[in-house]
Amino acid sequence: MVNLASVQDSKSLELRGRVTEVSKSLIPRVVIYSVDCGDVKVRFDTLSDLLKLNTGDEVAITVSKEKPDYVKGEDYVAWGYVVSLRSGDKVSKVVISLWGYIVILETGNTEVLKLFNYMDKVYFKVSRLGTSVGT
Repeated sequence: MVNLASVQDSKSLELRGRVTEVSKSLIPRVVIYSVDCGDVKVRFDTLSDLLKLNTGDEVAITVSKEKPDYVKGEDYVAWGYVVSLRSGDKVSKVVISLWGYIVILETGNTEVLKLFNYMDKVYFKVSRLGTSVGT
């Protein structure tokens, strides 16, 4: 779910969700993750050696204009730039480039779009909260 307090402070977006899909990219050693955070769907790719998640894993995702606190060796943190803001009838998208890897935030909540401007430098953090059994 979207932490509306974080949306209102206009510096970070904090989400909690579950990994719904893990797929291989056409690019060798790159994996694509889909995470359902309720109001926001997050899809991102990264090197498979940097982050290992399974379908069903619970994660916390932070998109912040300031460097977030993190645990070295446990949390995945990268920075990049907002490259696209698209507002549609029902779904809006924020696209972030992490130096070639892409993060897409899809939401019907227009407050999320108000957090970002083109070329904002942002940090993207993923923390594992729990894992599913048998995946």
